[in-house]
Amino acid sequence: MIRRLFSLILMLLLPLSACAGFTYDQLEKVTVSPAHLDGHFTQEKYLSALDASLVSTGVFSYQRGRSIRWETLEPIKNELLMTPESIINRQGGQELLQLETASNPVVKVLSEIFFAVLTADWAKLSGYFDLSGTLEGSQWTAELVPTDSAVRQVVTRVELKGDSLLREVVLHENGGNRTAIRFDSLSR
Repeated sequence: MIRRLFSLILMLLLPLSACAGFTYDQLEKVTVSPAHLDGHFTQEKYLSALDASLVSTGVFSYQRGRSIRWETLEPIKNELLMTPESIINRQGGQELLQLETASNPVVKVLSEIFFAVLTADWAKLSGYFDLSGTLEGSQWTAELVPTDSAVRQVVTRVELKGDSLLREVVLHENGGNRTAIRFDSLSR
């Protein structure tokens, strides 16, 4: 009887201890950071003021350390090109916006974080976020809570899910808005 009770308590506590000890080093060991990655995405943006969600789909590609191309195909065609030096937004072949990271510290931080998330640069993210999460075999979930004041201006927390590659990101923004992005058809 005591042995069964002890086993039950141990089984109930095991997930909690796995969660408490989750580290960036563990993520580093189970994920890969390919030099190049292409794929599709589905993005759902929840707007709390309207209590409504907007869904968009598209394709993306990145070259580690060089560029991220994020092309929304539906419902409106739009392209976002990020490099370590700038963020450029285009629609219908016209440039709508260009932000330089050298002249805008918030843009620089957001660009670094976006690159770090997509390329599994956990060391870079550790400078901006506290981490908690779980690891079960090759599947992992992580929650990042910002420690950096510039990041806290934009997001309250970030949820990540994946295996060897990132499969889902949920950004919880100030004011109750959130953006959920799911990745599929990934190729290296």
